[in-house]
Amino acid sequence: MRWLGEIGPNLPADVQARLRADFYVSKGPLVTGAVNTTVVALVAYYRSGNVIFAALAMADVMLLALRLMLLKRVTAPSDPVFATGLLWACLQGGTIILVVASSDMAMSFFILASGFAAIGGIIGRNFAAPRYAMTQVLVIDLSYKITFSILHPEFLPLILVQSGVFFLMNQAVMRQHRLASIQAITAERESRRQSVTDPLTGLVNRRGLEETFDALSKAGVERTLFYLDLDGFKQVNDRLGHAAGDMLLREVGRRLRDVVEPDGVACRLGGDEFLILTGALDAGAASALGAGMIAAIAKPYDIEPGVLANVGVSLGAVMGGSGQGLGELMMRADRALYVAKASGKGRCILHCDADASMPQAA
Repeated sequence: MRWLGEIGPNLPADVQARLRADFYVSKGPLVTGAVNTTVVALVAYYRSGNVIFAALAMADVMLLALRLMLLKRVTAPSDPVFATGLLWACLQGGTIILVVASSDMAMSFFILASGFAAIGGIIGRNFAAPRYAMTQVLVIDLSYKITFSILHPEFLPLILVQSGVFFLMNQAVMRQHRLASIQAITAERESRRQSVTDPLTGLVNRRGLEETFDALSKAGVERTLFYLDLDGFKQVNDRLGHAAGDMLLREVGRRLRDVVEPDGVACRLGGDEFLILTGALDAGAASALGAGMIAAIAKPYDIEPGVLANVGVSLGAVMGGSGQGLGELMMRADRALYVAKASGKGRCILHCDADASMPQAA
């Protein structure tokens, strides 16, 4: 079942998740398809009086209720979702076989139209899992063609040719739908990445940090915020040029990531200013992390062969901040940063939550 329902192992995990989500949110085609097959079975029962058609209609209704229930369990294994989808196709196929075998010509045309409608809905809804969709299509399509070929073998060559063309056409349509969806999701993902990422350093930007901050707030996690400003960057930029300055900023971003990840998020606020957001830290842990960032950034930068640059960093940090917004924490961390700059630079100053008006040296 997992082989049939495979989305695509070579796709990024988030793209797979988006494609798989369509099976849980697109309930309209599923309901419409079930109503279609139920009506067909009831019409067949009305015309023939055969109770098996009434039983098929009842089974279709019960199966629809089960499928809708399974779609609510988005965190549960998807195997039952695909299994019940195949069972629905089998119910449709069984109804087709019985109708065609009854030699009721009007009803045969009716159920042929119903089958094509069902196939269209399957392709439009399930193209993300092409093996699963094609299996459903073949169950419905071959139920009609095999039964018709047994009753009218003289049409078998024509049916074989048409079946091959039909199969290839459905594959092409599903491939096109799938490719278009993947491209749309990928483009949306890239647009989303760019909107929350600083293009120079690859760190998150202010918007990306706000989203991370909000997520921690919703989870009830206290935060620690560091406000960083490079010492001596303007001199490097003026002496070696903007290209060298950009190279240095990229390397600063890389070093910050190495120090703070995976427990913290590094953000470039703009220019040579950076923010670091972590979970709750006590004064000792905040001081240690600040010292680690100072040491990492103070190492020389190899701008080009024979050319080294040196910068330092001053930091202001605010701990706790439960229930406070990012803007307020930035203001308090910025005040601590001002103290760090005024007291000799290259230092981390903590602005304790317990006494916001009294910055203290780390």
